[in-house]
Amino acid sequence: MLLLGACAQDQSPTEQVEKARQHLADKSFSAASIELSNALQQDPQNRDARWLLAKTSLELGEWQKAERDALLAMGLGIPRAEALPVLARALLQQGNTDRLLTETSTLPNDASKSTQATLLSLRGAALLLKSDANEARIQFERAEGLDPDNPDVLLGMAQLHVLRADFEPARTLLEKALAQTPDLADGWSLLGDLELEQGNFEAAENAYDKAISARTYRSLELARRAHARLQQGKFKPAEADLDALSRQAGHPYVAYLRGLLYFNQQKFNEAAVAFETSITEAPAYLPSRLYLATTRLMLNQPEQALTHAEFIRSAAPGTREANVLVGLAEISKGEFAAARSALAAALKGKPDDVITLQMLASAALLEGDVRSGLGYAERLAVLHPDSRSVVSLLMLAQLMAGAAVPELPPGKADEYQSAFILALQAFRDDHFDDARARVKTLLSAYPDQIDPLGLDAAIDLASGQWPQARIKLQKVLDQQPTNRSARLNMAKLELNDHNYERVRELVGPITLSSPTDEASALLLVAAEHALGNAEAANLTLEKLIKANPAADTARALLARRHLNADAPDKALEVLRNLSDAQLAANPLFLELRGSAALAKNDATAARASFEHLVRVAPESARARFMLSESLLHGGQFLSAQRALDEALKLDPRYLPARIGEVRFLTHAKLFDKAAAAAKKLLQDFGELPEVLATSGWHALVTGDFVAAENNLGRAFAKTPNTELALELVRAQWGQKNYEAALSGLNTWIDAHPGDIAALLHLAGAHLSLGQEAEAVAAYQRVLKLEPNHIPSINNIAWLSRAQNPEEALRLARRALELAPEDPHVLDTLGMLYLERKDFAQAARFVTEASKASPKDMQIALNLARVQIAQGKMKDARETLGTVLKEGSGSPVAEHARKLVAELDARN
Repeated sequence: MLLLGACAQDQSPTEQVEKARQHLADKSFSAASIELSNALQQDPQNRDARWLLAKTSLELGEWQKAERDALLAMGLGIPRAEALPVLARALLQQGNTDRLLTETSTLPNDASKSTQATLLSLRGAALLLKSDANEARIQFERAEGLDPDNPDVLLGMAQLHVLRADFEPARTLLEKALAQTPDLADGWSLLGDLELEQGNFEAAENAYDKAISARTYRSLELARRAHARLQQGKFKPAEADLDALSRQAGHPYVAYLRGLLYFNQQKFNEAAVAFETSITEAPAYLPSRLYLATTRLMLNQPEQALTHAEFIRSAAPGTREANVLVGLAEISKGEFAAARSALAAALKGKPDDVITLQMLASAALLEGDVRSGLGYAERLAVLHPDSRSVVSLLMLAQLMAGAAVPELPPGKADEYQSAFILALQAFRDDHFDDARARVKTLLSAYPDQIDPLGLDAAIDLASGQWPQARIKLQKVLDQQPTNRSARLNMAKLELNDHNYERVRELVGPITLSSPTDEASALLLVAAEHALGNAEAANLTLEKLIKANPAADTARALLARRHLNADAPDKALEVLRNLSDAQLAANPLFLELRGSAALAKNDATAARASFEHLVRVAPESARARFMLSESLLHGGQFLSAQRALDEALKLDPRYLPARIGEVRFLTHAKLFDKAAAAAKKLLQDFGELPEVLATSGWHALVTGDFVAAENNLGRAFAKTPNTELALELVRAQWGQKNYEAALSGLNTWIDAHPGDIAALLHLAGAHLSLGQEAEAVAAYQRVLKLEPNHIPSINNIAWLSRAQNPEEALRLARRALELAPEDPHVLDTLGMLYLERKDFAQAARFVTEASKASPKDMQIALNLARVQIAQGKMKDARETLGTVLKEGSGSPVAEHARKLVAELDARN
């Protein structure tokens, strides 16, 4: 090296530059780089050496060096129009797109059309890297207008076509570019990508060969060629390509391909490590996750597989492969409903896919949907009539569907499965002796199989030999103590027998060891609920959802439990932050979310949820009906009617919508139409409790109290509840049959002493009859159940004012402490002070009540009375004028008219 250095010093910079030019002509870029570097050591300001070194570095893949030397060359006098393409290419290769766009924002005026086209094309390439395809297209089209045959222009336009999957126009452009410039590495590389995308793996490999040969440095084309080779089963050449990129081993694509190599060689542990490395570097790279999920399934790690498959479904909804993986993972966990949902979505993209159909058939049969399972199996049998596994599956489906299962010749189906299915058929047809004999043969021939022992237990169960069945099921668990299926089935048996503590023992360990296991958690919830442990049941669901956010059945159940417990805020919290994919896959979430909003009287939020539900399930009459309900709550009557009409159009026999129709027409005072709808409801559905209740309610509202009592009474006899009990009382009250009404109401309260709504109704009934003592007694019963029930405290205070004025005042003050802004409480306290002739206090509280509820004319009338007592006649006349105007036709207005007459008489 000392001798070489000495030789270099003997040459002048000019000679070294000239020698470099010769090397460049021979494409000896490394030799040229050495000569140019030596020249610059002697003369750092040598413009030609610096400029040639910039271009040489670009050819050698030394992007930062090319950038630096291009800038220095421009500083030494190389025209910007000449140097800018080299600088832009160097920046593009470094991924420095913003800097490239800044440097090329103004094109040199002295640049040729070809150079300008090149710069515009490089801008387009930068914009593609920024995922701005629309702006990139504009740049490429401008370049095409300047120089349509420019290789950079042709490549850019081809890349746009590839992104849109317009492969043939892209191929035509690439062939044109490569015909003009046969050693255009980027052109061959893009052609390789195109062939790889279309599955032409040999052609892709050939294109990458030419791209690699045209370059003087190692690039990711080696990895892409490895990909093409892997697809052809050329594992050793592919591994050689990946080993050649060992310096780039951290690149996610290289790690992905190495994982793919191991996967194809069934080295699943090594494959998992490689795919994990890939997603660590690039978490959003879906192919790595797809193969990692599959690898985890191969390693019997369904929970980990499901995590990656769900990530893919969330990032790319509708991805068939992800849905298949989710289906596989859910089946391995025993979550058949979730598996079927995912697999059905996968089947849409490829309706005759054998693997997906087999999984769907199995999942449907395991879930108990025999009809669907048989349908899938029959489709499979048509597609692959000679497949032993397909034939065995069809036999099982036929068995479960109740059809006769033919005994097939040897070799046609799997011998063990065929014999087991025939034993099952004997059991199904109640031929227990035949079934036991076949099970005995199976246990002898296949002693390691657990299923025959389970069938033996089932025969015992069917013949009423429960103790023996339990013993045999326990034997299954003795042989496989952690057998999840056996534990779950035993737990279901115990749940049916109300042995809730035993259910805990069976499924508790599963929920602890597998916190994401939904089936075991749901059984535990059922047991806790039956034991009255609502908090424990909810906690179990909360833990499951936290560990397994995809546990949609549990999420819906927890939200429903909160709704039933009158806790809509908690229900909404459970349903918060759900993705669009989750909502689309589980419309029940939208229904629950809307119902919770309605429970909070938030008609706007309810409407938003139900509108979303209609978009997700446009053919659902239920969705349209619920939207109608939310619109009605929001006072949007015309829109509500349209939504209701749409629901009925979708399903004229959808009972809730038909009931809603009667109620809507009644509320709209279209009584003839409502009567016709109610009559048709009875004709179409008969005397269902809800139909009778609706007809009775309609009659009650329209004043036909006899018909109301008849229909409501029959509905109440079928399904007694508070609402029907109170409506029946109203029907009897409307006929002035007070004794029967009170008797029925008291009978209901005797049977349901904690029914506050019924007690309040009883108090109101006594008040309407002037029976104040009985009303006070009813309110006091309410207070025993709910000591801080403000309306009851307030009403007792008012009703006891004559008999015990001090107690009345004490109660009114207590009500005020509990509800200091309640206008009715303020009004009562003010009127008590008026009776005590404490006009200042009376005025204070009644005025506050009127401000809190300015539309309440009873409070306004009371304010006028206070003003009269204070001698404020002008104020009183103004207040009474408001009552007469706003309360026209009401009893309150009549009282106001009498007060005005009294005032006139005084004058």
